[in-house]
Amino acid sequence: MCPSMRGSRGVWIVGVGAVAIAATVGVHASPAAPTEPVFGAATTNATYSCLVGEQSSVNVYGSVTLPPQDGKKQPGLLVVTTGAKTSTKNGVTTTVSQVGVGAKKNGLKIDTSSCSRVKHQIPLKPKGLGSATTATRSLFGHISVDCATRSHVLVRLLLKKKAGIPTHALLAVRNTDTKKRPLAFYDWTPGKVTGYSAASCTQTQ
Repeated sequence: MCPSMRGSRGVWIVGVGAVAIAATVGVHASPAAPTEPVFGAATTNATYSCLVGEQSSVNVYGSVTLPPQDGKKQPGLLVVTTGAKTSTKNGVTTTVSQVGVGAKKNGLKIDTSSCSRVKHQIPLKPKGLGSATTATRSLFGHISVDCATRSHVLVRLLLKKKAGIPTHALLAVRNTDTKKRPLAFYDWTPGKVTGYSAASCTQTQ
């Protein structure tokens, strides 16, 4: 079974660490989600500075859309989790993801309590990172990496949508140090994910 699972009421549970987006992506967009088009009516382009939790690590997860399981849809995901926020419900504590894209209607969610939009744009390129890893429906199904970082990371998302459904995204994650050193870069579609990460990052299940 792919380690991407869906919790009750549409909450996304990602990975063995029970990382969750604590609101249903597709019901509404976060107030911090960019509303003005940059490259066209169906394109979103924004950079965020996101707080990192005490573990000083960020997880970047990308998956493809898989066939329904137990009657539940499994849309492809692209998620950044910094460990800055948790949510407890019915005695279960999960880690809230800061940036989430899902291959479903209105599938964009930004954690505005941990991330703020900034004017600085970081490159959407894999330069300075390792070789590519690719996931498809028949190969791996997802790519997940943990990267050590500082108190904040910069996250840039270029998202294209059709009829309100995300179809393609480029995602870059960088340190906030003087050199803005790259941590990860993902090229995502619901059918294919290509990921690049720094040598200091660790691939996870």
